[in-house]
Amino acid sequence: MRFGLVGLGWAARGFHEPALKSVPGAELVGGADSVEEQRAAWARRTGTPAFETVEELVEIARPDIVIVGTPPDSHADLCTRALHGGAHVICEKPFVSTIEEADRVLAAAAAAGRSVAVNHQYREKPIFRAVKERVGTPDTGRLVFCQIWQLMNLPPWEESTPWRAAMPNRTLFEGGVHLVDLLLYLYGERPEAVYARHSAGLDPERRADAIHLVTLEFAGSRLAQITIDRLCRAGTRYIELRADCEHASLRASHGGRVLLQAGMKRAERPGIRLLFGLGGTAWVERGMKRKTIARNPRNPGVAATGALFRKIAEALEQGREPPSSGTEARDALAVIEAAYRSAETGERIEVASPLRARS
Repeated sequence: MRFGLVGLGWAARGFHEPALKSVPGAELVGGADSVEEQRAAWARRTGTPAFETVEELVEIARPDIVIVGTPPDSHADLCTRALHGGAHVICEKPFVSTIEEADRVLAAAAAAGRSVAVNHQYREKPIFRAVKERVGTPDTGRLVFCQIWQLMNLPPWEESTPWRAAMPNRTLFEGGVHLVDLLLYLYGERPEAVYARHSAGLDPERRADAIHLVTLEFAGSRLAQITIDRLCRAGTRYIELRADCEHASLRASHGGRVLLQAGMKRAERPGIRLLFGLGGTAWVERGMKRKTIARNPRNPGVAATGALFRKIAEALEQGREPPSSGTEARDALAVIEAAYRSAETGERIEVASPLRARS
């Protein structure tokens, strides 16, 4: 399939171009960017044409799929324009800024007979995929409770990326969308309600959500929880996940672990243990026993993006709805909007939007 990229900056160079090399039959036919320097660098690097607008890209280069990798406030407009031009779309996360924008993009896709997918690539990282594959198996059992936490020493008001720094009160939307998507992916269904709180820390005058606590209520009295702490002065962890099932707990640690442990520790078996996984590790725990079930490669972002792109391209070639679809991304946005509304009102918010079950 023929691919074109819109937004030729860091995401294109660091993720999209390398990932496409692992997609069978993928042909890179051009890019588009409003910045002349980016277009010139693209042409030198790839040997393909660079255009100023998405309309020129789809009209002249004729890509089957357009990958949108610009700041999120431009996603809805660029996705709609690419769809109108006759291309399928893969959009970077966060999908769009609001539910209303999501509905507009999905309506444009339906009118054009095209599909939209979103690069929620974390679900394709081996450690999280291994957890998903074991949830509900006879050996592990059904998912009872899942907790995801993120510990960072990076207040949102100190972000170096301009578009991230411009929205310090959207942490759950910008980076937390990965955590929300992973929870919906693991549960395979929408939550019934959300209760949330957030804080800027010790400065009551600052309007920023550096700390988040989000509780999601699923059917059958099952709960899930997201914790984001951007003010952590101790050891940081990008994503830690624990999925407690009927017969075992599934764990995943993203960001790398190299640990040699000797001796005794409460609730763990005594002896010597080596934990090794530079890109992240997943394991299963039963009582004091644990077994590694997956490790990420050294560059898991590119590998996972490539894996997701391959599945999306295959689905589009076969006329199926792609995985990580725009509809699923809309689900995550609905949960995030409910969380912000709950934090603002202090109320438990039912997720009234009709979210579809996930496979």
